[in-house]
Amino acid sequence: MVASNHQHTPQTNNFQACDLPKMEDVGTLSPRIKKLLWEFKQKLIALYGKRLVSLVLYGSVARHEETEESDMDVLVVLRDEMISHGDEIFRMADAGLAILLDYDELISVIPMAHNDFLYRNSPLLQNVRQEGILV
Repeated sequence: MVASNHQHTPQTNNFQACDLPKMEDVGTLSPRIKKLLWEFKQKLIALYGKRLVSLVLYGSVARHEETEESDMDVLVVLRDEMISHGDEIFRMADAGLAILLDYDELISVIPMAHNDFLYRNSPLLQNVRQEGILV
């Protein structure tokens, strides 16, 4: 039997957030980025409580291709079956504003229902599954 060296690619029907690398295990993120993401997560835990399933950093910062103009793309997974994207973005605005004022970093959030995160297969979710870092 020949061993395979290819990476495990999660299937959309059984993908779990735990399949992503965790922020604390990714040594390539700067301490500053880790700190501000941790603070942002704490603000969302205070806001959502058990509704918050996970935060996933994706995009240029996760790929280590950011520029000075880059924002931080964060997928916010909520336990709800359906969500109103506009309402949830508005609800998270104060947390994002606090990070902007404290760190001069813009966080762009995309709220998503947990079932959509697990079972949908959009181009966005394909990118998140490929490059995402669990915060």
